[in-house]
Amino acid sequence: MPKEYMSYDHPIENVENDVLVVSVVGCDGSYFMWQKGLTEEVGSDDGIYFEFDDQINGRHNQVKECTVTNDGIHVVLANGNLKHLYFPLYFDKFQELQAGLKKIYAELGDIVEFSI
Repeated sequence: MPKEYMSYDHPIENVENDVLVVSVVGCDGSYFMWQKGLTEEVGSDDGIYFEFDDQINGRHNQVKECTVTNDGIHVVLANGNLKHLYFPLYFDKFQELQAGLKKIYAELGDIVEFSI
């Protein structure tokens, strides 16, 4: 079966050692990853960690806006830069992504918008 017709098999949401991780791999192999500590011991007071494409691009509280559309995710960073991730053609995890990002940003409310 051609890859473009296969289901997206990368896990969207994972909790390990009291850290919630939400991640997505794009059509070109790029990625977005969010992390949120669920207890003080693992940094719940540090805010939300966001990383794109490489660990060097990871920082806490750097996402100002995040819009999820039917073709990808568009992020405005606190420094004004824009980052985009385009979903693979076979991406079928919109509900899981929406649920995961709602958990990540539960206390911040209006950062994420879903326009699907």
